[in-house]
Amino acid sequence: MKYGIITHYDVHNHGALLQLNGLAKVLKSLGISASALQFEKSYDFLGLEIKAKYEISLKSVGIYLNYLKENGLGQTLYNYKKKKVLEAFKAQEKLVGDYYTECEDLDGVVVGSDEVFALHTGPTPAFFGHALPTKKVFSYAGCFGPTTIEEIDRLHCRPFVSSGLSNMIGMGMRDQNSIRIAEELTGKKAELVCDPVILYGYEKEMANMVSPMKEKYMVVYSYDGKFEESAEEIKAYARKHGLKIVSPGFYQKWADVNVNVDPVNLLAWFKGAECVVTNTFHGCVMSIICETPMAVRLRGNANKLLNLMTEYEIVDREFGNGNSLENILSKKVSWYTVNEQVKARRAQSLDYLKRMIAK
Repeated sequence: MKYGIITHYDVHNHGALLQLNGLAKVLKSLGISASALQFEKSYDFLGLEIKAKYEISLKSVGIYLNYLKENGLGQTLYNYKKKKVLEAFKAQEKLVGDYYTECEDLDGVVVGSDEVFALHTGPTPAFFGHALPTKKVFSYAGCFGPTTIEEIDRLHCRPFVSSGLSNMIGMGMRDQNSIRIAEELTGKKAELVCDPVILYGYEKEMANMVSPMKEKYMVVYSYDGKFEESAEEIKAYARKHGLKIVSPGFYQKWADVNVNVDPVNLLAWFKGAECVVTNTFHGCVMSIICETPMAVRLRGNANKLLNLMTEYEIVDREFGNGNSLENILSKKVSWYTVNEQVKARRAQSLDYLKRMIAK
């Protein structure tokens, strides 16, 4: 069988590609050849100026010159190289297929994982199952991210969203908030499934990985420049414990080492670290599958990250709001408890996938 996957295949993000690659690997184990379908993403809700950043044209030149001016040559060159590394990874793994309207031989389409149902950039029909080249469409680990029911109504998108979800043969969601929204919009039951990175686990790939650095180090995993409020506390912890600060996958000016690496080899940096400090969903996910002690800072809309920490019983790993980094990282993680949750959720999620495929 041949399936298409509708997800964020063109983003500058290791976690997004890890989940796409993981889902493709799991589907392959079930006898299905799968790759991401290309489509045009809507940026209509961002405004014309920001929209130009994503739709590359002469209008984009000024935006990227300002980026260079504001962020410096080091970060600009890092992200230029990062783009080449991620594009090479996608090509090597054959992760991206044809444009969705040109695919006439698909047995089904999976929408997800990641924030495919978020509306903050604009209304993208493919994310909601509209106009896809097959009748068999279901979601796997989809997420609304920061989008709420109120936001959907404010944007006059309730019919657009609800009709798309209602026509799917199944709704597998990544967090309880997305389940509640989907059920309110459609009146249908949605199921909780785990992120494809946890479902696939990358155990085979990690089996022979060795620490990529001789010195002891800690990993900081956060979007470029998005951990400034915690930088001094992290540097103080690193000095006290004799650790280098390594930022793999994103650029932090204050880190000792910024590493450009493909998504799978990124796991080696997580696996070899003494600890991980993160404020992202996939930073927490990678810490879980690598069994590396983590400290997590919640930010903005924390629904999906807090839901993840609750599911895997690591809510006590949050720092900030009176909990110091030293205090959090001095406590051991009950990996037996975490891994029991991983096993149970993998089994439930694989069962969901098999039922959807069999329909």
